[in-house]
Amino acid sequence: MGRTTNYSTEKRTMILEYLKAHKDESVSVKDIENSLNSNLDKSVNVTTIYRYLDKLSNEGQVLKHTSENGSKSTYQYINPDKLCHNHLHMKCTSCGKVMHMDCSFMDEFMRHIFVHHKFTIECKTSMIYGVCNECK
Repeated sequence: MGRTTNYSTEKRTMILEYLKAHKDESVSVKDIENSLNSNLDKSVNVTTIYRYLDKLSNEGQVLKHTSENGSKSTYQYINPDKLCHNHLHMKCTSCGKVMHMDCSFMDEFMRHIFVHHKFTIECKTSMIYGVCNECK
């Protein structure tokens, strides 16, 4: 039994390390699976990846971004220093880079949306899509 626990812990550590290494990106399960399985003698089961990502998402360690039609999800590691639940994110539709909108404008923007539109934005699930400066 100890071997199964070590195997599971090793795979989970690898998944988390992958997410940390790609913290400025929103990655899919397929991205994680392809990367980890290309570097290992033993493969990481896709079910293991999904289960661990769900656990990390429930614990608030990763943000789960679901496509508009709900057919695909991507995940982003939450850098504890960035307070990702308190600001929006911007994703480049060309290169996939995710940027943090953690400027002082956020408070003014959130206040405007609430006062003028009677709407409260949930930052942890909100993503603005566009093209980054490098891809223009």
